[in-house]
Amino acid sequence: MNFLIFSLIQTVLVIALAPLMIGMIRMAKARFQNRRGASVFQPYWALLTLCRKEMTITTQSSWVFRVVPFVVLTTSTVLAILMPTLGFGGFFAQASSVFLIGAILAIGSLFLVFGGMDVASAFGGMGSSREMTLAALVEPSTVLTLVTLALAAGSWNLDGIFASFAHTPWYASHPLLILTFLALGCVILSEGARYPVDNPATHLELTMVHEAMILEYSGPYLAMLEMASAIKLTVLALFLMGLVFPWGVVASGAGIGAMVIGILAMIVKLFVAAFAVAFIESTLVKMRFYRMQEYMTTAYFLGLTGLVLSLLF
Repeated sequence: MNFLIFSLIQTVLVIALAPLMIGMIRMAKARFQNRRGASVFQPYWALLTLCRKEMTITTQSSWVFRVVPFVVLTTSTVLAILMPTLGFGGFFAQASSVFLIGAILAIGSLFLVFGGMDVASAFGGMGSSREMTLAALVEPSTVLTLVTLALAAGSWNLDGIFASFAHTPWYASHPLLILTFLALGCVILSEGARYPVDNPATHLELTMVHEAMILEYSGPYLAMLEMASAIKLTVLALFLMGLVFPWGVVASGAGIGAMVIGILAMIVKLFVAAFAVAFIESTLVKMRFYRMQEYMTTAYFLGLTGLVLSLLF
């Protein structure tokens, strides 16, 4: 299959499945709480409804407020384009540098902070302040986990890391990387604004981080931000699942049959990731904000231990 077509299929699948990921998490959480819950397709209708609503924009905002949704959605879409989720060897494989991916994540978070601060509301400023604090705490763990994976795979591109673990699974070559995967899971929960770092289903002052920054947005702008958040969570979750469970990973030159199997495997991994997130959110409580350094320190030392043990053994 053509490299460009393969990358296009991978990107379209991730973007199309992103709202489904959110719907599956909500459905699984509802079942854990003995509730029926809404349909897994409800996030699609919610996004369409938001796109049809009018926007309310305060006169105190500047052009920054209007630019933020486009930048945040663009960065999430670029992540879907560059990061391997379905397979490896796509058209943009050489552009999936760990440093570039880290920069893209930082740009999206930074502009989201700008959007929260631009309207000069109490909630927006509070959420932006908390987001920058969390970013400073999570960045060392993010860098450490990516460096560990790069050293273990012998490649500084995420596509190369994905391909390396697809050919030689981690449990056969570096079984102690399980600690690094746990650390990366902690990072993904933070980046995706999920428990125990953030609560995406509340507007309570004591628990808001991500929701506080987008509180002033409405209509299509809010739909863009919600879609961007879903895409980022889906991309990061599928990347981790592809490393942990390297079955069904497709090479760009594979045939139609292998592609179908890879897409089915991708959907199964999405279900597993959604179930894992829902299980975590149903069994853990939201941590107090001033205990976030304990959570991030745990992730950092898990990643550091995985790095040391992988190098030694």
